[in-house]
Amino acid sequence: MLLTAGALVTGCVVDSDTSASSDSGGGDSVVDFPNWVWGSQDNAPYWKALKAEFEAENAGIRLTDEVVPGGEYQDKMFTLLSAGSPPDLVTPFDPQMRAWADAGLLEPLDPWLTKAGYNLESFVPANQIAKGSDGKIYGVIYVSNPRVLFVNRKLLERNGLKAPTTPAEVLAMARKLRDKSAQQFGFATMSASAAAFPTYGELVPIVKSFGGDFVSDGKATANSAETVKALEFIENLLGEGLIPAGQTETDYREGFAQGKIASIVCGAFVMATVKAKNPKAFADFDAVPMPFGSERTTAANGFFAIPKKAKDKDAAAKVILKALEDKWQKNLVEMSWQVPARPGMVSKDFLAKHSWFQTMVDAVPHAESLAPVGHEKVAPQIQDSVTKHYQQMLLTDSTPADSALALQQDLTKILDGS
Repeated sequence: MLLTAGALVTGCVVDSDTSASSDSGGGDSVVDFPNWVWGSQDNAPYWKALKAEFEAENAGIRLTDEVVPGGEYQDKMFTLLSAGSPPDLVTPFDPQMRAWADAGLLEPLDPWLTKAGYNLESFVPANQIAKGSDGKIYGVIYVSNPRVLFVNRKLLERNGLKAPTTPAEVLAMARKLRDKSAQQFGFATMSASAAAFPTYGELVPIVKSFGGDFVSDGKATANSAETVKALEFIENLLGEGLIPAGQTETDYREGFAQGKIASIVCGAFVMATVKAKNPKAFADFDAVPMPFGSERTTAANGFFAIPKKAKDKDAAAKVILKALEDKWQKNLVEMSWQVPARPGMVSKDFLAKHSWFQTMVDAVPHAESLAPVGHEKVAPQIQDSVTKHYQQMLLTDSTPADSALALQQDLTKILDGS
């Protein structure tokens, strides 16, 4: 199964067979919150605990917990929003956040946030994307998942290597650790014909770390020297057989967790996979800054938002404010290993037990949104175009420079028409 927007934020595939809501209770008010979080292994424990406390503290309000598979979530919510029959609470991701707000589908959160003492400066920088063109706040980050380099430090040390800090070191590591008989690799990234969102999501942080981008300051920059250099780097790795061919992110994340791949660019959720799949070796794994020339990277951000046509906006706002409390911001870190909306919510005790998480905290200021700022409405078209030309580069004789030039032309047309 390919990971889509919800799974890209958390790394978990939602089981569509668990979609029945536990419709217990009988309160006077219902906050309708169908979502992928109720069915993902790293989110469900947090949300079940928050739901229990929220309902205990708010007699007469019930929070629903219907599972919507991550692969269906964004399209389903957009359909309901457009039809005027949305749930009370939704979680758009970067590409949808501004697009839904600017389309008039979301309610400004300012009245509730101001009363509770929050503003945009209260949240991590990535929350700026939730600021509408009218200056109002339409969303609050639920999770911010910066991409960094995760490494199997023990595998590296066993081969006389340290975590790479430059592209040359990544290449040297990949060459030294390649073992065909053991199907071992030093590095892995997307090399398959896969869906646009996960392909784009895996590629962009590497491109940004090289100093490149596909869209910058409202203009197409796909054929910039830095972007082409990033594409050449990946093509060379594949050409030398130094990354697993034909694998999607689900494949190589699994290989990483099993100790077959020494490093991947990913979010913190991969450590939950490691702990589940390879618990005895969990201490061998670590996170380090992006190594391709700069710490610049992306974050896959999930936001809380209240639809314009929500039935009970006040009750939905109470859920958001509950999640913003110190206790639940810290619980999000400790129960789900994810960066929350508010800075300073990662405790010293947690970092003492999980020192690798400090890299995630440090990455937040360097993490840019996956959505092209100012062009969120055409983000799907941009992702489709990037994916098409990236796959042509990998699967045909098209060179990185030729693919980048063709992509530049396509993106220019998309942006001119947006």
